[in-house]
Amino acid sequence: MGPITGLFKFFKCTRGIALYVNGSTVTESQYPYQGTLDAADFVYLGGHTHTISSAEATTLTNAGYGAYIT
Repeated sequence: MGPITGLFKFFKCTRGIALYVNGSTVTESQYPYQGTLDAADFVYLGGHTHTISSAEATTLTNAGYGAYIT
């Protein structure tokens, strides 16, 4: 094990989960494809704070994500 390889044990790569909404369908993806995100009605990238409308909040709540809305 070289010195650079040994450094990686100290770093953790965390990645949020992206949510994309098409109509009333909400899909999760850890590695979202740009074309899929472009075609979505709404996109929420993990690890970010988003301001959403009441209609978006209703869609996300109905899909089971209500606990994450503040």
